Amino acid sequence: MAQTPTKKMKMRLNLIVLPCVLLLCAVLIGRVFYISMFEEYNGKSYALLAQEQQLRSVPIAAKRGTIYDRNMVVLAQSASAWKVILSPAQIPEEDHELIASGLSGILDVDREEILSMLDNKQSYYQVIKRRIEKSVHDEVVTFIEENDLSGIQLMEDSKRYYPYGNFLSTVLGFTGTDNQGLYGLELYYDDILKGQEGRVVASKDARGSYMPYQFESQYDPVPGNSLVLTVDEKIQHFLEKALEDTVETHQVKNRACGIVMDVNTGAILAMSTKPDYDLNDPYTITDPEVAAALETLEGDEQKQARLNALEQQRKNKALTELYEPGSVFKVVTGSAALEEGVMTLDHSFYCSGVIDVAGTKIHCWKRSGHGTLDFVDAVVNSCNPAFIETGQLLGKEKFYQYFKAYGFTEKTGIDLPGEASRTLYYTAEEMGPVELASESFGQSMNITPLQMITAFCATVNGGYLVQPHIVAQILDSEGNLVESINPEPKRQVISAETSEKMRMILEEAVSANGGNNAYIKGYRIGGKSGTAEKLGGDETDRVSSFVGFAPADDPQIAVLIMVDTPTAGEVYGSVVAAPAVASVMRDVLPYLGIDPKYSEDELENLDVVVPNLENSDVMSVQNKLSNMDLELRQIGDGTKVIKQIPQAGISVPKGSTIVIYTEEDYELEMTTVPLVMGLTPEQANRELTNAGLNIQLNGGASAHEDAKIVGQSIKQGEQVPKGTVVAVECLTVEAIN
Repeated sequence: MAQTPTKKMKMRLNLIVLPCVLLLCAVLIGRVFYISMFEEYNGKSYALLAQEQQLRSVPIAAKRGTIYDRNMVVLAQSASAWKVILSPAQIPEEDHELIASGLSGILDVDREEILSMLDNKQSYYQVIKRRIEKSVHDEVVTFIEENDLSGIQLMEDSKRYYPYGNFLSTVLGFTGTDNQGLYGLELYYDDILKGQEGRVVASKDARGSYMPYQFESQYDPVPGNSLVLTVDEKIQHFLEKALEDTVETHQVKNRACGIVMDVNTGAILAMSTKPDYDLNDPYTITDPEVAAALETLEGDEQKQARLNALEQQRKNKALTELYEPGSVFKVVTGSAALEEGVMTLDHSFYCSGVIDVAGTKIHCWKRSGHGTLDFVDAVVNSCNPAFIETGQLLGKEKFYQYFKAYGFTEKTGIDLPGEASRTLYYTAEEMGPVELASESFGQSMNITPLQMITAFCATVNGGYLVQPHIVAQILDSEGNLVESINPEPKRQVISAETSEKMRMILEEAVSANGGNNAYIKGYRIGGKSGTAEKLGGDETDRVSSFVGFAPADDPQIAVLIMVDTPTAGEVYGSVVAAPAVASVMRDVLPYLGIDPKYSEDELENLDVVVPNLENSDVMSVQNKLSNMDLELRQIGDGTKVIKQIPQAGISVPKGSTIVIYTEEDYELEMTTVPLVMGLTPEQANRELTNAGLNIQLNGGASAHEDAKIVGQSIKQGEQVPKGTVVAVECLTVEAIN
């Protein structure tokens, strides 16, 4: 017979078993805690997986910050839009066909694509389309209500708008489907502009449906900050117009770019590359020739070619592409030589048209040579042998020292993406006599246009290498100032005295020879042209450029125009790029409040503005026009002016003829516009005057002995009223390299 456990034995057993049970429970609890908190399944902790099974989180887009010009003109802005979302797990299968067909038509999305989303029955968040506008939003709402549908949601989104289309496009860049910055400022300042997205977090039941009354939280999005640029919308328009005209006139093969910079601060007032693209339609090829060429390709070849073409048209040529500066670079060599004391203004050179450097013959652009000339004449006439000699006097170590000091061996550090990281040049150790010679006049090197204008500013602003920048301020969503950006100059490269000498020399370069194409009455302009053969290119593959500054006695702005491979007419920078710089300056200087100061000669030949004569008596009109050095031609026997040609407000040279009609039943006297292209200004004036027309001379070269008419505002053969003003463009076609 078995022995019955005593009370003492039971107590002993409990003392053994109970701790074991407690220990086992503790181990199990600890293991569950460890698994839930630390072990992962598919990269997620079990605690997070459990939370995701109970909660659903839906993002709310943050409003992207606005981009303004320096006068608070909106250049890029986000507006309210919506995205259409499907929750297939909440949609009965019998509604699939109706939803796919209906939304396909409203949203212009493929029906099969929507059906594929609906087949994902475990999903609660399928985005059909983003950034739909109010009219489409209303159509979707009506469709849902009329068909009593569930599982379709409209959530607030935002859409990026660029009010001016292709304006400043290669600088601004654009955003992607998720409002992330992809190019330009939109990319560089993405973290500042994008803000922080919000969330709606809600409970789900066992079937995954919302349980809003059980639990729901909304975390509001934080709007992005805004940018105020240094760019001036008006100045940008002036620059873009000049570039567009240049590209069209000279049939430019590889695009052109321009920069307008504050000489003293490095602030970018305008920057453009043409042709460019529409920011509101960034995936369309804008060049018709490129688009046509793509149509001839197929499959992967076409796809890759299209991607390459899109990438090319989005590039900001002013800072992403390298070019040969040519004779514009002579300002660097010249200023360095003056600063080091190895060159004086009256130093004498002799140019025979060719110079021998270590057995290599290097020609001047003027093959017949310039003869004897001093340093100022060497700059004005852009004499290559003179600058080779200047480089030799400077020596390769000093030459490279200034090359580096002017910033050509490093990025400028502008606040834009894509700046070329490596320019091409010879170091002092790599430089032989021929390399020093060619670099002295701007060949055998590749730099960016932005580097060139930055160095140019240093030669005329007192010697300071400024920091180029394009954002002036950062504002919060309420318009409060977050940060003001005013970078200090990097260093002083040359003395104020040397800089003053360079200003004088560069002003002389515009008031003589080919520089006349950049001349503007009443303004003191300085500048230098450049024409370079491309490294590895053929003789026809040239880069034409001009950099100018004004006023020459108190520099405020600098303008660079670079034209890559002009194919129509002359290729020289003085002919191709200088007129474009003058066009920009002619608009920008008065806009900035810089008043013209005319010399006596300029005042004597200054155009006059036609006054309003209509409803005036003929006798007073005769006296008024006589006092203005204008001629009068009266048609009719009346005593009052009924009609005048040209109209009031038009500028004409002194001596022009104003035609007035003095009878109510007048008939306009018509004439035929002659061809004046290719004539001198005097010949053109004679032809137009003989036809009963007036001339308006544009371009700084109108007084130059070699000036020719290269454009006329009204085509040959058109019938116009007598007295009409025909504007003509004058250029000196003397080749200055």
